[in-house]
Amino acid sequence: MSERRLGAMRREIDRIDEQLISLLAQRLRLADELAELKLKLGKGVRDKAREQAVIERARKRAKMAKLDPAFAEDVMRLVISRMTGAELERVGGVGMWAQVQEEFEGYPAQLAVARVLFKYGLRVREDGEITCGESRIPAVQLAREAGSDRRVVDATARRILASEKLRGVFANLEPIAYLKGVAQQLGLGVIEILPKNASKTGIISGVTGVLAKFHISVRQAVADDPYFVSQPKLTIITDKPVKGKVIDALRRLPSVSGVIVY
Repeated sequence: MSERRLGAMRREIDRIDEQLISLLAQRLRLADELAELKLKLGKGVRDKAREQAVIERARKRAKMAKLDPAFAEDVMRLVISRMTGAELERVGGVGMWAQVQEEFEGYPAQLAVARVLFKYGLRVREDGEITCGESRIPAVQLAREAGSDRRVVDATARRILASEKLRGVFANLEPIAYLKGVAQQLGLGVIEILPKNASKTGIISGVTGVLAKFHISVRQAVADDPYFVSQPKLTIITDKPVKGKVIDALRRLPSVSGVIVY
C-alpha cells in the first residue's frame, strides 16, 4: 500500500511540475509581447516599482499559503530576472550581444545556434568545424540543441567566419568545468547572486567579503558577462552549503537585488 501511495504522490508532483513549466513558458511569451509593445510605446524595459509590487504580492500570498516568504521572493526575483533578460534581448539592449544579434538579423535560426555556441563555450575553427576545446562537436548534435538542422549550423559557422567581429568572439571561446550541477554530490554549496547593476564594480568583492566573515571558502566563482548576457548573475560555489545569517548578510549588500541558494 505504501509503495502505491509513493507512486501516486510522485505522479502528482510530476503533474504539478508540468504545470509550472507550462506557466513559465506562458509568462515568457507574454514578456516577449510586452517587450514589443514597450518598444512601440518608447518605454523602458525595467519598471522598478512594478517589480517591487510583484515581489511584495508574492511574499504576501506565500505567507497566506504557509510558504516561506523569503523562498517565494527568491523564486520571483529569479523569474523576473529571466523575463527581463528576455525583454532586453527582444528590444536589442544587451550590450555586445546586441551587436551579435545585428550580425544575425533576419536569421533567427542561426542566432539560436550562436547562442548555443556561446552558452557552452564552443569554438568555430577556420575550417568551419565546431569544437569543444580540441574535440569536434557533430553539427547534428548542435542542431538538436538549437532546434534546427545541420545545414543551419553549417551556415552559422560560415557567417561567423565571414565576419571579423563574430570571428573574434566565436573563434576564441573555451568551456569551463562548471561545478554547479555536481555541487550537491560533492557536499558544496551554490549561491546565485542577482545584481542590481552587473556592470558596476565591487559585486564580487562584496559577496566574497561577506563569505569570508563567516569563514566560508569559495571553490568557484562564475560571473556572466553583462555585455553578452541579457540578465547576468554571479554564481558562487562554496566549500559547504550556506544558510541563515549568511544569506541575510548577502541580501543586505547594496549591489545585490536577489539571492538564490541551492
